[in-house]
Amino acid sequence: MSKASICFFFIISFLPISSQAAQVYRCVATDGSVSFQQQACEGEGTRMETGEAQAVWASLRSGEQSLYDQYRKRDRDRLKRKRQIARNRQKPRTADDRTCWKKREQLESVSARLRRGYKASQGNELRRRRDSYEDYLRTFCP
Repeated sequence: MSKASICFFFIISFLPISSQAAQVYRCVATDGSVSFQQQACEGEGTRMETGEAQAVWASLRSGEQSLYDQYRKRDRDRLKRKRQIARNRQKPRTADDRTCWKKREQLESVSARLRRGYKASQGNELRRRRDSYEDYLRTFCP
């Protein structure tokens, strides 16, 4: 080996390795409060290993950036569709005034018929129609 390569390996060996575990100290103050710091505690404290040190944010390559943008756009579109569906569900369903007026008239006619009297065979049909009109008015008319 040449002197240059030996010198190179010698210098590299003294450089800090970025994959070392980060050192954090958990320090307890006299009042009982707990703090975390990188320097050793003056009083009571314990050293903690946090695992691999996190690398600094590196920008994405062009292909990765476009893929990331596609995923973000897809997620925004999905969220927009979910919101639109939720808004459609929350919209109050209303009928026009003429339809509501007609259903109220039909309900009044059936209710009057039930009060006036009816044949035994017509009772179930009249009550079913009355319930149907009431449900419609409750659902679609203010």
